[in-house]
Amino acid sequence: MSYLYIYVSYIIPLCIIIPIIIAFFKYRLLSFSFKVLLWFLIFSAAANALNIILSGFHIFTTTLFHVFTVFEFAFITWFYSTVFDKKWRYILAILVTVFTIFCIINFFCIQTGVEVATYTGTLEAVIIIAYAILYLFKHNNNEHPTPWEQSGLNWVNISFLIYYGCGLFIFISANFLAHASQSVNLVVWSVFDTILLVQYLLFAVGFYKCST
Repeated sequence: MSYLYIYVSYIIPLCIIIPIIIAFFKYRLLSFSFKVLLWFLIFSAAANALNIILSGFHIFTTTLFHVFTVFEFAFITWFYSTVFDKKWRYILAILVTVFTIFCIINFFCIQTGVEVATYTGTLEAVIIIAYAILYLFKHNNNEHPTPWEQSGLNWVNISFLIYYGCGLFIFISANFLAHASQSVNLVVWSVFDTILLVQYLLFAVGFYKCST
């Protein structure tokens, strides 16, 4: 078992505990937006644990990722709905519904449970990038007496922009990776998972900076 395999399969998934621990220490100071983010991380940690367990029994876990994508998108959309103006909430609720229907169609009719959900993953990345950019425009158009680096939401938003910007490239390249060697896949996913680690660390900073 190579170091990269251990890094991708065990070390990175376990690193999600870093922002969760900081969030629990700061829980009384967390705004509702950050509590939604914390619930998302706890759900993701449970999914990571289930994936590790199933992989240990050599059980194919692609179906798990199809299901996870639906909940991941719902949680992140919920997070941004608490940040954006109330007029956006109805639109975002419809978007989650439409996306969920597309995921179900993709799972049963297009990319069945044995295939990686690249179509839904790509669409998810595009929409979340749009959320992050919209947040940046919203932030820049408002006057904020607090310095940028002191806002926990800014750190979280940048983490989403970085991670899903890179994720979009991964999903677009999925067809190439499917025909590449195992060593190439391991290197690519180790780089991508390092970006996931960066996201976890930025989440941790966001929780630390949060003061309701």
